[in-house]
Amino acid sequence: MTHPVQRVAGALRTWSLLTLPLIGMGAGLTYSLVQRPVYTADAYTVVSGVRQGAPTQEADFAQAFARVTVHPGLLAGAGGDAYLSDGELLRTTLQASASPDAPLIRLAAVADTADEAARRANSVAGALTAYANRHSADTGVRLAGFAPAVPPAAPSSPRPLVAAAVSTAGGLLLAALIWMAVPAGPRRDDRETASPRRPVETTPA
Repeated sequence: MTHPVQRVAGALRTWSLLTLPLIGMGAGLTYSLVQRPVYTADAYTVVSGVRQGAPTQEADFAQAFARVTVHPGLLAGAGGDAYLSDGELLRTTLQASASPDAPLIRLAAVADTADEAARRANSVAGALTAYANRHSADTGVRLAGFAPAVPPAAPSSPRPLVAAAVSTAGGLLLAALIWMAVPAGPRRDDRETASPRRPVETTPA
């Protein structure tokens, strides 16, 4: 590799290490500013046994109810809420999960506003509770509200600091790849070796 090309390669390595992390940080901050905010609200319901002294598996039923909550048509028409009747919207904006060691169901709903997110979570919690209690004679368990959803004070995404940190890390990774892939510029010893030395002229005595 000729010396001019080596100098360009060395400059590219230095430039990438200095600028790519800053570019990544700016891109992350810009994305977080232009992206529409999304709010998440959580409602909790708890499973309890109907018959005292009878063996029940409340935690297992909590897992089962969490799996079927977003099943199409399960909550349709409950309480006359159009959100519960829209299976696609329900599937994409609601996440139901259950604790592995407690009969507690978490219903997390997302929306463009904090009030709407809380309304959706509470609506699903009420509809699921009504559905489970209608079948309590068959299942032996009932559902009850544990903690209603409240409008969140801040959006769950985007998060400017998280976006900036992730983008900066991406810029550092790309700079490291360039640093490893591009050879360094010529060293001083190499330049001195490559340049021929003029012979020393001697005059005869």
